[in-house]
Amino acid sequence: MRRRRRTRRHRRKIFSLNKIAFFCVILSIAIVCGVFLTPQKPLNKTEEQTVQTVNSEEIETETVKTDAEKNKAEIKNVSNIFPSVYSDITNAETKAKETLSDISNDGAIISEDYSSKNATSAIGSLYLRNTTKNTDINIEAYLKKDIFANINKDKTQPVVLVYHTHSTESYQITENEFYSNSLVADSETLGIIRVGDALCSTIESYGYKVIHDKTVYDSSYNGAFDRSREKISDILRANPSIQIVIDLHRDGISRKDGSKVKTVTEIDGKKVAQIQITTGCEDGAVTKFPNWEKNLTFALHLQKSLSDSYPHIARPLLFCARKYNMDLTPCAVNIDIGTESNTVREAVYSAEILGKSIVEIIKECENQ
Repeated sequence: MRRRRRTRRHRRKIFSLNKIAFFCVILSIAIVCGVFLTPQKPLNKTEEQTVQTVNSEEIETETVKTDAEKNKAEIKNVSNIFPSVYSDITNAETKAKETLSDISNDGAIISEDYSSKNATSAIGSLYLRNTTKNTDINIEAYLKKDIFANINKDKTQPVVLVYHTHSTESYQITENEFYSNSLVADSETLGIIRVGDALCSTIESYGYKVIHDKTVYDSSYNGAFDRSREKISDILRANPSIQIVIDLHRDGISRKDGSKVKTVTEIDGKKVAQIQITTGCEDGAVTKFPNWEKNLTFALHLQKSLSDSYPHIARPLLFCARKYNMDLTPCAVNIDIGTESNTVREAVYSAEILGKSIVEIIKECENQ
């Protein structure tokens, strides 16, 4: 009898424990379901406004901008003017600072803002230097003219040609108080062709194709323009889609006392080499240049784009009685970026800004 009673008591205890465990499981399931099935707390007004703002920004970002003014704003409102990282330039700068403790002093460097230097006329921040004897220029009248260019909107063919009649032109590796032959950057890797690479890559970043001719034409200085003319003529015949031709150089300015002038301005805390656009005309001994007014129209529009965006980036547009192969196509100019006293980094920064202005001109021509 005692065994039976003990067995029954034991069974009751097990049954009670099982009931408790069962209820615990049910309670746990109920709690979990309550968490996941509880309705979300409605957003308060501040949260609703935040969501609406984000959505409107997303819609605005996806909106396609088609007219010329929106294209212009799109280019100018780039968040970072100097987006690239130049490891080759940084390495050269670092090496120069480490190894050239005793560098040669080959003349003082004078940094100057040439944005209005020697200008003969101006409209706003656009300056012109006219060195011709017989040709007067009405800047405003030329700015009202359309640029003579037929830009292919499908972006499948090259639109711009960049070349260097003087491809061995060089810059200083690092900034110093005086010019030093010890700091002249290697022209093959960090000279004007390297600056041309920056110009081309900036234009290409907007989807336009560029041909960058890196042929060396100035192994002998005499006859360089004749040699480049022959090659450029071949490129233009093979690529009729090219509408803009840039012969990219750097200038050299020295004074009688041996000092050298560095044309420079500052943008967003960075030193930038100044840009000089050159175009020519039929005047005096210069003949067979029938399209010079079309070249001038293009040059002035490009000058205005640069000056409107950054008032001190451009030197006065040089208008002279020269051809410099600009008679080959209506939108051809000769451009100098900085002088031999500027650093290659300053010149590359400048080339990126020039590239954005050229893209602005391309977009303007697309909308004509």
